[in-house]
Amino acid sequence: MDIQRLSMDMAQTRLQDQVGTKVMSIALGQAKEQSAALLKLMDSANLPAVTDPALGNQVNLLV
Repeated sequence: MDIQRLSMDMAQTRLQDQVGTKVMSIALGQAKEQSAALLKLMDSANLPAVTDPALGNQVNLLV
């Protein structure tokens, strides 16, 4: 077994693991930012209040 080749393979594997971890960290940060923006957008939506108390009490089913 070639020690030099084994060392290079291990170093390359370690680098790939580090890069993968960094990419996942960046993706997680972006997902957190997007979810915060979505929550802010949903909170800012002004929905009209339902004034009819009978609204939604009946369901029409077609058989």
